[in-house]
Amino acid sequence: MNPQTTEGASDAFLSGAYDRIRRATPALSVAAAMVTTARFGWHSGLGLILGASVAYINFVWLHRGSELMIDRMIAPADSRAAKPGMARAFILRYLFVLASVYVILKSFPGIVLVFSIGLFMPILAAMCEGVFEAIAGSRKHKSLE
Repeated sequence: MNPQTTEGASDAFLSGAYDRIRRATPALSVAAAMVTTARFGWHSGLGLILGASVAYINFVWLHRGSELMIDRMIAPADSRAAKPGMARAFILRYLFVLASVYVILKSFPGIVLVFSIGLFMPILAAMCEGVFEAIAGSRKHKSLE
């Protein structure tokens, strides 16, 4: 098999990681919320969903902000005008997360633990993506031998 074809297929596979994580996060969040609701009640399930929602929005905004920053870094030097909007977007993202956490935890102090667990749902999805890539990569490696 042509090494460049293999490298191109590998790059295409790995470039889909963000989309797979973005799809896995809500699925894992809903599954975890269903288990949490069945075990600890609807308040806990709601807390987990709220935490997962804040984390998901933060994850998507972080990815978009990173794309904008990379695009700006690789743009020609003459088109790199100062863009305070990008810095403002990063600051607003952190303010959104802090405000959400503050309001939810002040309003519903009983859901601190499950809300915190919900905040880790994108990380869990990324870990699942890593396992998926390792398994898929080892299968692809075996088929090339």
